[in-house]
Amino acid sequence: MEHWYVLRTAAQREQEAAGLLSRAVDPALWEECSILRKMKVFRSGGLLHLVDEVLFPGYLLVRSAHPGALSKELEKSGDLPQFLFKREGNFGNTVKERRYRTRPVSKDDQSFMAVEPADLRFLKNICGENLRQAMGVTGIILDKENRIIRAEGVLSHYLDRIVRLNLHKRFAVVEVPLFNRLQPVLFGIRLEQDRLRAGGRMGSVDK
Repeated sequence: MEHWYVLRTAAQREQEAAGLLSRAVDPALWEECSILRKMKVFRSGGLLHLVDEVLFPGYLLVRSAHPGALSKELEKSGDLPQFLFKREGNFGNTVKERRYRTRPVSKDDQSFMAVEPADLRFLKNICGENLRQAMGVTGIILDKENRIIRAEGVLSHYLDRIVRLNLHKRFAVVEVPLFNRLQPVLFGIRLEQDRLRAGGRMGSVDK
């Protein structure tokens, strides 16, 4: 049975690592590789600029029915991305860490970091059903105390999980159970008065 797994590589080498996987690894061992992306907001010249960035720097997702064989193939070269193991417990850069029970995938591959069903639902909510959309920017409306009273976009589903709101830099930090820990995820936001100038591109790799 196919599952999504987490692969690690050097930060800023995600696209290169995914390209190497596509060119150098037997396509029978994997189905799809995805680089999760987000739209980052910054202000310049009175405008909001949207820049496409990697959501989790240094990590990719791969869908495979043969993780054991795929792992052995990846280990042949240090340039290729490598499987992240549950025992490593080092996904992302978290402020807090909380362990959650994980579902063993099988007797043979239970040590690999598999994307749990709840994790996959969250990732599809923010990056689309096929994990190819860059996570969008959420428009918010504030009250006089700068509390969010309305949100239109992906952040609207996670307002109760916001742990930090930076209006000046236009982002909100949400903590969600993800990849066996309580993971902070940064969402871009825009206010009613903001004018947008879009730019950037998405990244995902097919065979």
